Amino acid sequence: NTNDAGVGSLRQAILDANGSAGFDLIDFDIAAETDPGCDAGSGVCTIGPQSPLPNLTDMVVIDGYTQSGATPNTNGMGLGSNAELKIELDGSNTGPNMEYGLRTFVGGSIFRGLVINQFSGAAIQLTGGGGNVVEGNFIGTDVTGTIGLGNPFGTAGFGLSIFSPENTIGGTTAAARNILSGNQGYGIAIAVGTGNVVQ
Repeated sequence: NTNDAGVGSLRQAILDANGSAGFDLIDFDIAAETDPGCDAGSGVCTIGPQSPLPNLTDMVVIDGYTQSGATPNTNGMGLGSNAELKIELDGSNTGPNMEYGLRTFVGGSIFRGLVINQFSGAAIQLTGGGGNVVEGNFIGTDVTGTIGLGNPFGTAGFGLSIFSPENTIGGTTAAARNILSGNQGYGIAIAVGTGNVVQ
């Protein structure tokens, strides 16, 4: 559901994943027709945390493409994205003090199929262990990928903030393409870490 906390919320799913040793999958099965955080017509569900989400301390896949109606991009080079994303993380109510959207302290996690905007810090921060993958997301835009709703905290409102090695942003397939736009600071800030790849 799109609740801020409690059973079925993204916040609780992160807490459960942190408490379950090993690789976990957070998927989505929100009833867009009845959940008050969803638009029944478009099927887009907006999760608006009222405080920062918990940091990720264990390996996890957070996969927005598991939500009904979501489809990855199939357009090739030189064409706009035709991805249909149905899970939006709206950070406008999390606070002004460089609050992150999703922040991992371990390596080997995957973030895909999400729209992330309006957090006062980076939409996603990769720190600690490396080898994470960020693919098929709209970061700093609305759900259409055409309107800027960037992460706005001065020059620190980055799309992605990277403090770890060997991460992959995007990929070689059409489905892996990210849109990063509209952020107040850098779209991608690689502060620390070798071997990071942006494709």
